[in-house]
Amino acid sequence: MISASRYEQPISSVGTSISVLNQEDLVNGQFTYVLDALQTVPGVTTNQNGAFGGQASVSIRGAGGDRTLVLFDGIELNDVSTPGASFNFANLDPHGVARIEVLRGPQSILYGSAAIGGVINILTPSGEEGFGGGAFVEGGSFATVRGGATVFGGTEKLSFNLSSSAARTDGISAADFIDGNTERDGYENVSVNGKLTARPTDTTRAELFFRYTDTRSEFDRFGPVDADSVSFVEQLAFAGRLHADLFDGRFRNTVTVSQSQTDRKNLSDGVQSFEAQGERFAVDYLGVFEVAEGWTVSGGAEHERTHSKTTDPRKFTINSVFGELGFTQVQGLTLTAGVRLDDHEAYGSVTTARVTGSYVLPGGMGTRLKANWGEGFRAPSVFQLTYICTFCGLTAPNQNLRPENSNAWEVGIEQFLFDDRVRMELTYFDQSINDMIIFTFTAGYDNVDRAKLQGVEVTFEADLTRRLNLTANYTYTRARDLGTGARLIRTPSHMAFARLQWQVTEKLLLGLKVLYNGKEADRGGAILDDWIRVDLTGSYALTEQLTLYARVDNLFDEQYQQIVGYGTPGISAYGGLRAAF
Repeated sequence: MISASRYEQPISSVGTSISVLNQEDLVNGQFTYVLDALQTVPGVTTNQNGAFGGQASVSIRGAGGDRTLVLFDGIELNDVSTPGASFNFANLDPHGVARIEVLRGPQSILYGSAAIGGVINILTPSGEEGFGGGAFVEGGSFATVRGGATVFGGTEKLSFNLSSSAARTDGISAADFIDGNTERDGYENVSVNGKLTARPTDTTRAELFFRYTDTRSEFDRFGPVDADSVSFVEQLAFAGRLHADLFDGRFRNTVTVSQSQTDRKNLSDGVQSFEAQGERFAVDYLGVFEVAEGWTVSGGAEHERTHSKTTDPRKFTINSVFGELGFTQVQGLTLTAGVRLDDHEAYGSVTTARVTGSYVLPGGMGTRLKANWGEGFRAPSVFQLTYICTFCGLTAPNQNLRPENSNAWEVGIEQFLFDDRVRMELTYFDQSINDMIIFTFTAGYDNVDRAKLQGVEVTFEADLTRRLNLTANYTYTRARDLGTGARLIRTPSHMAFARLQWQVTEKLLLGLKVLYNGKEADRGGAILDDWIRVDLTGSYALTEQLTLYARVDNLFDEQYQQIVGYGTPGISAYGGLRAAF
């Protein structure tokens, strides 16, 4: 079951492209950061300016990191104090995460602004009856030490889940060492997240969530070149959610109240050089009503208030209503059609629509067809709405700034073979983004750009034998600026990933991962070379409660850059111990 439509439903009935990483994928992959796990998903590009703690963004289908909405247990994490209101993935540890859903393509009808490129939905587990938990500790190259613990428990009526993790490393130079930079840039992080669930009756459920991170990361100054610069980031997000089922479960209601805040501060040579504070408050209602057999109506309303304290004293609000009709009366067929209205106090109203379809061919052929068309939009960030380019000769922000808007469609086919031991999927996508907001020297931030994103995603999964599993995907993306004809930066035309997992014995598990990133353009006309990285993983169950694990990253010591001038780690090794109780 996935929650792509904001309520749980089988993935086979969803007409949009979705990839799911479950807890087993995250543990067996031995990913240190969620960013690493997302590199394995088709259509996803990651970029980071410094390997440990450097600003990290995730782009879906070439749309750019500013157009990816990030949710953690339904709480929006995008930082409103950044110029594009994007989310920094550098500090997101996968410990304590139960599932990651990646929704590709515009999702504005359900999730509003910032979902113009797609949505990354990160979910944590609920507590269970009784008491249990686990812990891990690992260490390795670059004087890296990492550890974490989870406890859960409760009763049928009241349960909890609490996870924490911490990491520190001496790191490598953020500015690439091949350019003569030798000063290591260290990183430290502490993260805590929790969920409390109460079930007072059979038809009601209340949940409280929170997430806290505190990070210190050293970085290099513009060039990039070695520098004595340090960034401090503190993030806090919490929410309350109430579920109530009426009419024998035919009418499901959910109300969520959430608050998130990010505080950032930079020091250069011991002197504060930058400060930013952003906060978001939101109230959300979602209702799902089965009006008749095979017919479902879902809809809701949202109120959001954003504030970038260090940018402008004003608070900006956006109010939204949305609705979607679902049809499932024909066996194997799911159709949806919906519309959304968003009203922003600064730029006015935006209406978006979407139609999706999924059809499983009859006769047990194992074939599913999917298609969708949808619109999207991205609201100007607080920074973009309020920025005054004084060195451009301006005395006021651009009063004519409008939201970006998008029109996209996709078609795909999914095929299961050999008693579902093999799954193949092929998807073609086409998306146009208009009124793109970029910085200019005439108006500051302005709507002057258009982009075209087209491509193909191919996925292959197979249980080759009872103990050997292969997962692979390939993405071709043609991302162009329609005004200049140039390639969009940091979007490779070709990406591929493959993982071979071998359960050698009941206790020994080995893994081989290969990641390919094709040539891509960067700022200043730079072209980054393509690269291949190979990683090895292994784990051995000492007992039912204790597992020893190790990995080698970048086995062949590939030298590559994700952003021009910034380095990445060479061959490195790590080992650790996991315990469960």
